[in-house]
Amino acid sequence: METRGSRRRLLPLAVLLVLAALAGVLTLAVRGGQDRPRAVPVPSGPAPVDLAARVDAYTADFSPSDPYTAPDAAQRRAVADGVLGALDGQSEPAGRELARAGYRLTEFTEAATGRRVAEIAETGGDAGAGGDGGRGWGRIYLDLSTRPYWSVQVPHPVSDARTEALGVELFRAAPGGVLVLAGAHRRAGADGSSDVAHRSDTVFAAVVEALTGRGLPGIQVHGFDEGSLPGQDAVVSSGAGQAGPAAELTAAGLGRAGYAVCRAWREKCGQLEGTTNVEGRFAAGVGVPWLHVELGNGLRTEPARRAVVAGVLAETARGWSVRQP
Repeated sequence: METRGSRRRLLPLAVLLVLAALAGVLTLAVRGGQDRPRAVPVPSGPAPVDLAARVDAYTADFSPSDPYTAPDAAQRRAVADGVLGALDGQSEPAGRELARAGYRLTEFTEAATGRRVAEIAETGGDAGAGGDGGRGWGRIYLDLSTRPYWSVQVPHPVSDARTEALGVELFRAAPGGVLVLAGAHRRAGADGSSDVAHRSDTVFAAVVEALTGRGLPGIQVHGFDEGSLPGQDAVVSSGAGQAGPAAELTAAGLGRAGYAVCRAWREKCGQLEGTTNVEGRFAAGVGVPWLHVELGNGLRTEPARRAVVAGVLAETARGWSVRQP
């Protein structure tokens, strides 16, 4: 017969058994949660942009038969002021200024570098391809990862084959750059009006002069047919200015890479010395370092050799960082 005393003894035992069972259930639940695969966060925001592909799409159809409309002084000034505003981090005022000339400012993450980049381009057409407004005024890219302190200038994309690709590679290779890209073939405009290296009434010239006026040194890349200067792979000059350390550094770097370099301050380099270049003349007038680099076809069109050149020029660009306060 079950007595009252025995019931008292069995009650704590039953409680202990219930508690033990609950603990087992909780342990299994925790273990089950640990065994399940954890959810991987889904990246948010727009996908990174491959700048090389974007520029290639933009320039792919450049041709001497393209239309080109010369900008007026107010339009040139609006784009230049918008670029300076973006340079100063004033994106909203910059956007309003750019809109006056039919330009817009957008930002994206550049795929190869992970840096934030601002794109200043004509409105109209596909933002990633050509056809920006149909005027042929060009684009500007600013590295927003640090305050820009130098520029790479591409005045003759497609016409000087693959200088546009070299410009992108150089922009990627050294932080703090501004890539200034002409928007038309050099022979698209009547009477040479789209040849931005030899005309001061272009958006390209206005932007480069604005950057140079802020003290940003520049490297302008060109191409030549090796047959026009036999035995040479490259020509380095300071245009209308005096050769300085940057010119020496660049020529030496290309020489160490195994390329034959004509140094315009020491020897005759034919018609490739850049002394009539309008951006170079402006830089010489304000005393800002500026380089005119002519490259043979192979150094521009062969990816491996182009990468070597970009590396040499990037070293020159990084050397200008000490000029900044």
